[in-house]
Amino acid sequence: RMKRVLLILCLLLLTVGSQAQQVVDSVCADTALIGIIPEEQLFPPKHSFGDFLKRMRMSIKSGIRFLDKTDSTYIEPNHYDWTVMGQNSNFFQVITMTVKTEKQHYQTLSFRPKPMFKIGPYLGWRWIFLGYSVDVSRPSSAGKSTEFDFSVYSSKVGGDIVYIHNNGKFRLRKMQGFDGVDKFQFSGTNFHGLEVNTLSLNAYYIFNHRRFSYPAAYNQSTLQKRSAGSVIMGFRYDKQKLTFDYTQLPSPLSERHSVASVMSDELKFSRLSYQDFCLSAGYAYNWVCVRNCLLSISATPALGYRAEKGTKVKYNKLLYNAIRYVAVDFIGRAGFVWNTGDKFAGVSYITHLYGYHSRHLTIANSVNYLNVYAGFYFGKKQKYRRQ
Repeated sequence: RMKRVLLILCLLLLTVGSQAQQVVDSVCADTALIGIIPEEQLFPPKHSFGDFLKRMRMSIKSGIRFLDKTDSTYIEPNHYDWTVMGQNSNFFQVITMTVKTEKQHYQTLSFRPKPMFKIGPYLGWRWIFLGYSVDVSRPSSAGKSTEFDFSVYSSKVGGDIVYIHNNGKFRLRKMQGFDGVDKFQFSGTNFHGLEVNTLSLNAYYIFNHRRFSYPAAYNQSTLQKRSAGSVIMGFRYDKQKLTFDYTQLPSPLSERHSVASVMSDELKFSRLSYQDFCLSAGYAYNWVCVRNCLLSISATPALGYRAEKGTKVKYNKLLYNAIRYVAVDFIGRAGFVWNTGDKFAGVSYITHLYGYHSRHLTIANSVNYLNVYAGFYFGKKQKYRRQ
């Protein structure tokens, strides 16, 4: 019996000793780790707001590098951070309405506001440009119209935002197809019966972005060294609203006169509102015609679906509706640039065409921008200073 008691006591002592040794080993290991691994890794500090801004800045730089990966044999990056530029911006819009009459001939009304002629300075830092321009052609028309356009050009992707609200001082451009009325008889006559609202969002992807550069032609942030082209695909959303009072047309067409019957009833609408959802596809080409000179041309038609306010789709006429509610729009660009790497000058033309068509009525809203500019760079980037 005594031997059994001694045996049990020995087993208990061995168990307690083993557990004690594990505790000692653990403490020693932790002590060794504290000596080997830095304290900030064992006990990570709390992140400050400055650390957050630093990570955000690094993420933005990584995104810019991702969007601007190019082939250096075709595209040379800009060596400077800052740009000073003077620009003359010209904006003009044309609204054309066309109907097919019962006698199978066409009647056309064309309107345009007085073109805007703006001049102003711009200061740019890399992708960001800020400036102020004054419309010297019609300062008294302030408040009658609002025009805003914003474009983003990078190597891989790009986009456009256009907003126009014009509610006054349209002029008749031409009237065609009306019996007894010459098409230019009332050309230049003021017309206050038209109000137009246009909103357009456009985004696209450039497939051959390593060799083709939109920025070289339209925002001077790169240099195109060799000619190259690219297929472009994207998505486009447009929203249009027109209010039309045909009774304010010149007397031969006004409803108050006996000859008003010469105007087709399809032109006597008062309001039109619709939205377009389109997929776009096109091609752009940069031609380096001579050293430091670039000619760029691109065409991007868009095809999609038009949703017209106040109109219900008749699903029992699928083919008819598929044709009737097809939206067809277009964006075209052209530019010529002289750029030596430290100074530049050029001209660019951009047109947006928004089309509407029904069984008898067709409306084309053409928005156009013509820019003439010149400037220089300063503040060379650090990686190019030694060169």
